[in-house]
Amino acid sequence: MFDLERILLTIEGSLLIGAIIGLIVGILISRQKAGCIALLIVPIGMIFFIAWWQGHQPENLRSTSGLEYAFGPLWPSAGAVCGFLLGRWFRSFLAERL
Repeated sequence: MFDLERILLTIEGSLLIGAIIGLIVGILISRQKAGCIALLIVPIGMIFFIAWWQGHQPENLRSTSGLEYAFGPLWPSAGAVCGFLLGRWFRSFLAERL
C-alpha cells in the first residue's frame, strides 16, 4: 500500500513528493511571488516530518541525526521548484491553446 513515511525517507521519494506539490502549486497559483511563498510549505513540512519521525524512532537516532534538519528539506524543495516550473509552463501552455 501507499506508505508516505517510507517514501519521504528516500531521496527519490522526497523529490517526487516535492515535485507533485510544486506542480499543483504551479498550476493553481497564477502569480509567481505567491507561488514561491506557497512553496515554503515543502521545507517547513519536511522539518515537521523529521521532528515527528525522530520523536517516534529514538532507537534510530545517531550523532549525525541533527543534520537531517539541514539536508532533509533540500530534496523535496528541489523537486518542488522543478514541479512548480513545470506547472507554470503547463498553465501557460493551456492558456495559449484555449
